[in-house]
Amino acid sequence: MSKLPKNTTTTARGDYPRVVGPDTALPRVLDFFELEGYSDPSAAWRAFTHAWNWAAPLPAAVPAEDPGARPVARPVPEGFVLSGQWHMPPGTDPGRWLVLPVTDPRRQDARAGAANAPDLFVTASRVLPRAPRSHPAVEYGGEAGRAFRLDDVQVPNGFATYSTGTPLREDDAAFVWTAVTGMAFGAARSLTDTLARPDPNAAGPTSPVGTHTQSGPSATGPAAELAAVLRDERLNLAARVHGAPLAGLADAVRAAKAQALAAQIRRASRTVHLVVAAAYERALLCAADEDRGALARLVEECSPILQYMRFAVELLPPGGQSSIPEG
Repeated sequence: MSKLPKNTTTTARGDYPRVVGPDTALPRVLDFFELEGYSDPSAAWRAFTHAWNWAAPLPAAVPAEDPGARPVARPVPEGFVLSGQWHMPPGTDPGRWLVLPVTDPRRQDARAGAANAPDLFVTASRVLPRAPRSHPAVEYGGEAGRAFRLDDVQVPNGFATYSTGTPLREDDAAFVWTAVTGMAFGAARSLTDTLARPDPNAAGPTSPVGTHTQSGPSATGPAAELAAVLRDERLNLAARVHGAPLAGLADAVRAAKAQALAAQIRRASRTVHLVVAAAYERALLCAADEDRGALARLVEECSPILQYMRFAVELLPPGGQSSIPEG
């Protein structure tokens, strides 16, 4: 069984594909990204989405080129607000989740501006108008697609990625699930560590010689309990990804393993969200002002990871997975 990683980080951020990727055994993926999430969840998420276009397997709309209809993405504190016009390629089913590019990925010059800001945004297809109209002005290859316009649609930070990243495939889902869950475990572990720091401003019980021991109203006990819950769930996932290699297994067995891993990821997501919420709630009651600020920053920095993780299995569903690399 994989051990919990030490409180150190790698130096590979920004060059992830040379160190770890879809062909890496999942136990290594879990360890690697937990260290990254523990060290700096915000930087880890940015590097991950720069390195890999996790939205590649999803159906994508095509952005309009007309100046008055060209899509734009405006940054806001919680993510982005999208407005503009797109059309679906003929015969494309938007499915449950849809990619909304702000530039047309089929144009080579569109990729030049994607390095500094996300240019692919994923949203539930229910935001589309109920009856998209045909728009002859929006054409590609001589065929008019079904056009639709959106105004001020909000997209969380965790649902943005980059077309310049290496496109992932449907059967890379297990890599994405494990990487994001590892980052979430690391970020949550950092929260519990911060919560466990003693409050130097709180009065502690008096010893027989009149000195004070560790602060009285302390979050150390609850922090230890939350850390234990997190550790147990992390070890459960580590045991799952340490299964036997899949080479030579029948498709039905592979699919069953993917379904089992997806169920484990869903459970891990619920646990991490509960731990993060409980840690922050406890911090409001017990932590020193400085630590409350540190916890608030950590919650903000790990928000994109938690946003994505909550829907990871829906965004890249387990059906049809056939190349889950296990240890």
